[in-house]
Amino acid sequence: MAMNDVVSDDEDSSAPRRHNGPISRRLLAIARTVRSEEPSIGELFDRLESEGLGLTLLLLTLPALIPLPGPFGMVFGTFVALVALQILFGAERLWLPEQLRRRPVPQRLLRKIIRAGLDWAGYAERGLREDRLVWLTGRPARMLLALPLLLMAVTIILPIPMGNVMPALALIAASIGFMAGDGLAVLVSILIAMAAVVWTAVLLYTGAAAADYAATLLARLAVQLRAMLESIGVDLGFAAGVTTVFAVATGIAALALWVQAVRHRRSRRASYDPAQDPRERSRALARRGRGLVAAASIATTAAAVFVATRFMLTGSI
Repeated sequence: MAMNDVVSDDEDSSAPRRHNGPISRRLLAIARTVRSEEPSIGELFDRLESEGLGLTLLLLTLPALIPLPGPFGMVFGTFVALVALQILFGAERLWLPEQLRRRPVPQRLLRKIIRAGLDWAGYAERGLREDRLVWLTGRPARMLLALPLLLMAVTIILPIPMGNVMPALALIAASIGFMAGDGLAVLVSILIAMAAVVWTAVLLYTGAAAADYAATLLARLAVQLRAMLESIGVDLGFAAGVTTVFAVATGIAALALWVQAVRHRRSRRASYDPAQDPRERSRALARRGRGLVAAASIATTAAAVFVATRFMLTGSI
C-alpha cells in the first residue's frame, strides 16, 4: 500500500475531526511526501527537519515518565541528553549514525505511527497555536533552551525516587512547542523546568535526611539484635550463615515467581479454549496472574529482609 493510500485512509477515517493543527499537518505531510514503500529512518527525519528534534525528544521522554529510578531514567535520559547536545550546537535536524539512517521503516509500522500520532495530536492541539511567540521556537532560542533541556535530562538520569516526573513534563512541553511552533508551550516548559529544579533539590534534601535517619535506626537495631542473640547463647556466625541460606533460597524463589508471572502474562492470549466461557476464563487468568505477582512480591520482600538481617548480624550495618 502506498503512502497516498495511507493519507486517504487517515483523512477519511478522521474527516469529522479535521486534523488542521500544526502537529497534525506535519504528520500528514510526512505521509504525502514520503512515497517509497519502505522509507528509511533518515528520509523521515530529513522530511521533518527541525520538527524531528521535537518529535525525538517526545518519544524519548515518554518512557522516562515512570516515577522510578533505574534503567528507564538512565537509558532514556542519556538519549535525551544526546539530542539536547545536538540542539545546543545548532543542529537543524536530528543527526543519526549512517547505519541507523539507512534502516527502513516498515510501511505498516509507519501507518500505525501516523494514525496514533493523529489521534494524540487531536487532544494535544486544543491549546496550541502556531506562530505564537515565534521568537521562542527559532534556532537561536532553541540553542539557549538546550541548556535547561540538558539539565532536565541529567536530572532524569539521577537515581532519585519520584525525580523523573517534573523534568519529563518540562521536556514534553518543550518538544510539543518545537513541533507545533508554539512559543507559549516552550515558555511553559521553562516554568516547569524551574519548578523541577526546586522539586529535585527538595527530594535530594529530604532523601539525604531520610537516608541518614534510616541508617542510624538500622545501626541501633543491629546492636540490639546482636546483643539479644549473644545473651541467649546464639553464635552470630552461625546465625549469619542461616540467614544467608534463607536469603539465597527466597531470592531464587522470587526470581522464579517473577519469571512465571511474566510468562503467564505473555501466554494469556495464546491459551484460548473455545469451550470455556470467555468471561470466566478472563477472571481465572486474572486471578492467577494476581496470585503470581503477590507471591513474587512477598518472596522479594522476604529476601530483602533476610539480606538486611545478615548484614546486621555481621556488623556491616
